[in-house]
Amino acid sequence: MDRNILKWNFIFQYGYVITNIFNALILLPIYLHKIDASTLGVWLATGNILAWMTLADPGVGDVLQQKIAQLRGQNQPEEINLTIGSGIVTSLFILLLAIVAGIAFFFLIGAIINKDVSQYEGLQVALLISIIATGMSLVSFSLSGINQGLQNSAQVAIGSLSGNFIFLISNVVLLYLGYGVISIAFANLCRAFYINIYNYSALKKQLKREHLKIIFQLEHLKKFVKIFSFTSFSRIIGGFSASLDMIVLARFVAPSMITIFEINKRPIQMTQSLIGRHSVALMPLISHANGKGNVAEIKTLIYTQFKYYSYAAIFIGFCFITNYENLITIWTGVGKYAGNSVVFLLVGSFFFTLIGYFMSNMGYALGDIKMNSFITIIKGIVSGLLYYIASKHFGLIGLLVVMLFVSITVDFLLFSYRLNKLGFLNSKFIGDILKKWLLIIPLSALFSLGITYGFNLIIPGGMRIVSLLLNGISFTVVFIILLLIFDKDLKYTIQNKFSSIFSKRFDKQELSNNP
Repeated sequence: MDRNILKWNFIFQYGYVITNIFNALILLPIYLHKIDASTLGVWLATGNILAWMTLADPGVGDVLQQKIAQLRGQNQPEEINLTIGSGIVTSLFILLLAIVAGIAFFFLIGAIINKDVSQYEGLQVALLISIIATGMSLVSFSLSGINQGLQNSAQVAIGSLSGNFIFLISNVVLLYLGYGVISIAFANLCRAFYINIYNYSALKKQLKREHLKIIFQLEHLKKFVKIFSFTSFSRIIGGFSASLDMIVLARFVAPSMITIFEINKRPIQMTQSLIGRHSVALMPLISHANGKGNVAEIKTLIYTQFKYYSYAAIFIGFCFITNYENLITIWTGVGKYAGNSVVFLLVGSFFFTLIGYFMSNMGYALGDIKMNSFITIIKGIVSGLLYYIASKHFGLIGLLVVMLFVSITVDFLLFSYRLNKLGFLNSKFIGDILKKWLLIIPLSALFSLGITYGFNLIIPGGMRIVSLLLNGISFTVVFIILLLIFDKDLKYTIQNKFSSIFSKRFDKQELSNNP
């Protein structure tokens, strides 16, 4: 396992999400200040509809990453050349299809959300720009997937992170020049063009280094396209269901309430993406090791990384439960917190979705693409139907209950069961991790609530930043202690790490004293 590649994978995945979070933390308050609340609410809802353009992409980037990494492990350069050629041609066709779909959705948006979009300043122009930006983003996914499959992770990371800074700078400048929602769309377009140019340049250099070529062959293209028979349908169903929460709410609640929900959902959603990227970073190496037949190495990597991954999900979940009102109020002002019921349901869905996401990505990386897609189809159909029914009769709370139910039954249970059937998640490991959860989760709940109650007694209500910091620091210390008590392997790993660091420093000091 190449640790340097794994390092760059983590830099890419975590860096991409962290810069997105950084951008959102800066930009959302500016959006609220520079864009009318109703216009912003409708933009958020219509943005989800335009996101349906991405359904034209059957997951080419993910498939390219998995196939090329596996072929590289099997040392099949000719097949890699053909796969790259087929992938690029497919992505160009998808770009055309996505733009056609985007134009169609543009004319249907008003009917879908039951609003006259022409009444909102700059919205129609922003939507048209977004059509081009979204199409270009789909091409960048394919180029990133090829580079990731070739283990060219460093350049993917650099291109994506610098692209996010370009998005931030162009967005802020245009917002302060008074372009409103057009600023968001144009900034997305700038980022998409930049990332495509950077990724293609990096790909050409990598191909030259490895003596590979881009070869197009019609017969190979036909074989390549067959892979998407399941993935394309699952992407369509999954994409519709993922965006239905905001679209359904747009039919049954006021636009200003959509903005409140989005504000409360955004930090949880961003953190979910941040933690989830941990599993995405493992995928190219899992596929490469699978191509070499290193089963034991794959199991060790999955078991070790999943444990750390689940601890992160538990820790963040409890931080949100006890600090979320302060976080939202500090970030966006008084009156924007949606209430404990909404937040608790969001946090529950956050945890079970993250666990399922890890299992899903591991199965995908191991080549279980068809079954992975089939489960996604089931999830999309079930959630899509239930979202509409629950929202219509029970509003936002009904939608969130359905979201939690689907997260547990589909994401958590089905994807875990599938990885177990593949032979990479045995009962011993499941039992061991569940025992740790049964100890750590109740004690974390007890301590987090106790810490919050104690600080609420001694810290005035207006000192929200102080309360947030003290709560966070105190619970972090307690949670680390709990992990060290109940996870002996983690304790020994940390001890060995520190011993190694001090040993190296001691050796250097000895060398300097004895030239």
